[in-house]
Amino acid sequence: FMTNGYLLQSVIEEKESRLIEILISTIRPFDLLTGKILAFGILGLLQVSIWTGTFIFLGWLSGREALQSFLPILQSLANLTIPYELLPLLLVYFLLGYAFFAGLYGIVGAISNSMREGPQYAIVFTLPAVLPFYFISIFATTPNDTLPLVLSLFPLTAPLGMAMRLVVTEVPFWQIALSIGLLALGVVGSLWLASRLFRVNTLLAGRLPKLRDLPQLVRG
Repeated sequence: FMTNGYLLQSVIEEKESRLIEILISTIRPFDLLTGKILAFGILGLLQVSIWTGTFIFLGWLSGREALQSFLPILQSLANLTIPYELLPLLLVYFLLGYAFFAGLYGIVGAISNSMREGPQYAIVFTLPAVLPFYFISIFATTPNDTLPLVLSLFPLTAPLGMAMRLVVTEVPFWQIALSIGLLALGVVGSLWLASRLFRVNTLLAGRLPKLRDLPQLVRG
């Protein structure tokens, strides 16, 4: 979400300065968004790596005193047993989840006229995205019940929901395939919709769009 927040800020700033009009006249909006997603994704991974390395280095310099308060968390993580064969699958969900929410943030950037409006739209999908956390006890005790199943298939909650299920139980292959398929469709759909909205002239005129206007705006 932090990296996608930077993406949202970049898109809105380019809209406010009318730079986006020049960019989409020379490059397809879909390609522009894809490039931004890749660039900010690499930037986010680099930023996290720097933070992690700095934290470990400072802890080592201070005789590990800085790490003492995190020992309970580290011990809990050490007790987790995640099969190595799950790591590639978890990585797939991480990458698809990032791309999907980046596409959604691109949609928010397309329909927002300022940074003050952007978060108001983004909260519509950022809150449901962490919904599995509120049912962590259900995921831990009955991961194959209806609620965990639905949350692991629905694209907004699938990256977190399916990851939680995979760690605690053996998920049927068809559920994994269906979940990845729906999430991949969500990625393509969100990027297509965001790129389509960038072409709509009414979005560049400073008018605040309403939800009922979106179908007409998509048709251009």
